[in-house]
Amino acid sequence: MNVGKVSFARPEETAELTGMMIGGVTALALPDQIKIYIDDGLMNLEYIILGGGSRSIKIKISPKRFLSVPNAEVIKGLVTG
Repeated sequence: MNVGKVSFARPEETAELTGMMIGGVTALALPDQIKIYIDDGLMNLEYIILGGGSRSIKIKISPKRFLSVPNAEVIKGLVTG
């Protein structure tokens, strides 16, 4: 990503950019211009739990589902520590 620091968007920014509230944002329905970066370690898991578009909905999926999401990119060693 070639940046020194990454931080979360403010709740207002999140709602404006995604149309979803914090706690319910789903990576499966983001606008195409928002890139999704996935640590390669997630790809070894049987399933992951994502927001489902609202605070009251969650989705259980295989992380391999991201391989078909056009704006998603798996990155080796993204998460450290």
